[in-house]
Amino acid sequence: MTLLLDGEQIRGIGLKVTASLRIESGDLSGQTSNSDTAHNGFKPKTLTVALTIRYKEAEQLRTLMSLAEATEGGGQLKTYRVVNDTAAAFGVRQVQFTDGVSAREDDTLAAWRIQFTLAEKLSNPERVETRRAGNGVSQQSAPGQAVSGSAGSSGTDGSEQTQSLTGFEATLKKVDQWLGSGS
Repeated sequence: MTLLLDGEQIRGIGLKVTASLRIESGDLSGQTSNSDTAHNGFKPKTLTVALTIRYKEAEQLRTLMSLAEATEGGGQLKTYRVVNDTAAAFGVRQVQFTDGVSAREDDTLAAWRIQFTLAEKLSNPERVETRRAGNGVSQQSAPGQAVSGSAGSSGTDGSEQTQSLTGFEATLKKVDQWLGSGS
């Protein structure tokens, strides 16, 4: 099995890639025994990689660590183009390192047991979600008369409202203008 990240081969013994897709759902049963759930979307697919690197090939582990620690402009994690049969079968093309990289010493071999996780970046569901038109907001109205703007407020064109004001509203308007002028 081969794993390439931007053309850089991840070398090791016994390379195994496990792909997974997490489907989020919420429980709608409340306090009942009902089994209804709400679909909350697909989370990015992940590739969990396990391999062994011999102590005498420590350069391979250093290369892997430099890939994991690489960042792009703005300090964001670097996104890699992935080449792997399991990733291709799952439809994963671009990934980022996530959840860390672990290396533990093997009990019997002079080697490290390496494990790390790659999360899909720009997944198909993510692309569909960004392309999907948002629900437009329709103007709502209620029965009855429309409420006019408050005293001293401006219309949309910047001119003051020309409705007749009661004596109290006229006084409030003068106070509002006086306060608004900073006097």
